[in-house]
Amino acid sequence: MKIFPTARCRKLAGRRAFTLMEVVMSMGIAVLVCAAIMKTYTMASRRAFFASCSLAANAQAMSHLEKAIYAPWKPAIGLNNLLSMSSTNPSNLEMPVQDINVYSCTNITTVTLVSATPPYYAMVRVDCVWNFMGLGNFTNTVAVLRGPDF
Repeated sequence: MKIFPTARCRKLAGRRAFTLMEVVMSMGIAVLVCAAIMKTYTMASRRAFFASCSLAANAQAMSHLEKAIYAPWKPAIGLNNLLSMSSTNPSNLEMPVQDINVYSCTNITTVTLVSATPPYYAMVRVDCVWNFMGLGNFTNTVAVLRGPDF
């Protein structure tokens, strides 16, 4: 039975451990990887929130477009009842978030007469302008060509 390690075992014992430089380098690499993961997560969450705001703005524009599409328009009565639907309405984006994240938008409805002779056609266009986190104004536009009710 040997109580003390041999000279060969003592020589290899110093080579089996990590040096301070290897530990510092591996910790530096781990910090860079963690920072990259966090940055990627914040970018992905911001893009997802932008997509939800854009979808809500598109829904706002579609609801204003439907109001103009389903408005009665009889050519015998005149064209002014449809052309008078052009308007600008400020409102909030309807998103399922808390009250702290309320984004305002402006819905601009424009009705233009495309053909002045029968058959009459009008283009209904709705622009929903909204601002996202101070990065600038974004616009969602929907348009449709509409004929009179007969």
